Amino acid sequence: MAVIRGLVLLFLVFSLEYAAAKKCTVGWKRFGAQCFSFFPQTVNWATAEKLCQIFGGNLASVRTKVRNDFLLSLVPRNTRAWIGGHDGEERQWLWSDGSPFNYANWCFREPNNLRRSEHCLEINWTGRRCFEQHDAFCYARIGYICARTF
Repeated sequence: MAVIRGLVLLFLVFSLEYAAAKKCTVGWKRFGAQCFSFFPQTVNWATAEKLCQIFGGNLASVRTKVRNDFLLSLVPRNTRAWIGGHDGEERQWLWSDGSPFNYANWCFREPNNLRRSEHCLEINWTGRRCFEQHDAFCYARIGYICARTF
C-alpha cells in the first residue's frame, strides 16, 4: 500500500511539473494543448495565416462551443477577427490547420457567399458573436486570432 501511495505521489509530482512546463508565452492564453492570441493589427486573411505560421501555428480553428466561447473572449466586442476557416472549394469549408470542419456557429442566414465572393471566416462580426463569412477574395483588413501548440 505504501508503495502504491508513493507511486501515485510521484506520478502527481511529475504530472504537475510537466503541466507547469507547458506555459504559453506572454501575450498568449492557454486553452487545452494550445496557446491563442488575438492580434489587433489589421491584415487580409492570407497575410494573417502567414503571420500565424511565423509564430509556429495557424489561424485558430473552432472545434467545439467551449473553444468558440474561449476565442470570443479574446476579441473585444464589436471587433472582427479572422479565424482559419475558408471554403477552398465552393461550400466546402476547411480549417487552415487541417483539422476537420465539424463545428460551426453560423450567424443567421450564413454562410451566404454574397456575390459568390465570400470565402474566408471571421468571428464576432458586429458583436453578434458568431461566425461570419466576409469579403470578396478575403481581402478585408481586420485583426486575427492565432493558435499554436506549445
